[in-house]
Amino acid sequence: MNSSLKNHDIKVLMYHRIVKNDAPKNATYFDVTEDDFRQQLHFLDSFNFTPITLEDYQLYLNGDLTLPKKPIILTFDDGHTDMKETALPLLREFNMKAVVFVLGNRKMKYSNWDEKSAKNSLMTDQQILDLRAEGFEIGAHSMTHPKLPLLTTAEIKREILGAKLTIESLLGEQVISFAYPYGSVNKKVQTIVAQAGFKFGCGVYTGPPRFGGNDYDIRRLAITYNTNKMGFLLRLLTPFQYMEWLYGKVRNNGKMEEDHCPEKKAPIPEYDFTTTNNL
Repeated sequence: MNSSLKNHDIKVLMYHRIVKNDAPKNATYFDVTEDDFRQQLHFLDSFNFTPITLEDYQLYLNGDLTLPKKPIILTFDDGHTDMKETALPLLREFNMKAVVFVLGNRKMKYSNWDEKSAKNSLMTDQQILDLRAEGFEIGAHSMTHPKLPLLTTAEIKREILGAKLTIESLLGEQVISFAYPYGSVNKKVQTIVAQAGFKFGCGVYTGPPRFGGNDYDIRRLAITYNTNKMGFLLRLLTPFQYMEWLYGKVRNNGKMEEDHCPEKKAPIPEYDFTTTNNL
């Protein structure tokens, strides 16, 4: 156990769906087959990585928990049914846990924000509760999965706070982590996530390379259908996040790309975070 862990020693991996092995012909970019996922978990185990949650990390910051020597954080966006049906048995096999980001709009049964994934079902309330009972952290992923910087201020707040309140009501406890849909985030969205009471906000390619450099834009390493053995090991065992960060700087002429946030011309009402009247 390591009580003096440096922040930059923690990597965060981003997954979406873990699909059956016969699914590749229908797979999308962010789908990972169960065989590939099992092998990736085997690599984590072989190199003595221990998955923790953002809740664990917060307890560490509070001085209430000692972290393992080689912590890593596994995250899953969207909350597809595959999380419970395909990913969970494999995570059980290796005695590992993860952070799962789900939508606040519990009436959404399918991932209909993307045409390619419109027929993919989302977890039920009970399935989410089952994951929580097994020690997984449940985080928020907005109400309806929009690109948040493209919304008005009032709409952004409704998406963020609405998800927090709805998921907290389901779980009966505080939710401290948020993942930005599409990894789309800017400073305004980060500020609203912080004001809503979240402790952490997870992006993808926009944050600093060092974990802990910005708790509201945590850089994650995307694991996709095209991530082969070598690609996964490069992400796991090298400073891959620094290489991605440097590539982004060069591509954008030294400036990290930031989404624009167009506002509607109508006046934007102030949003009261202490009440649900605006939801």
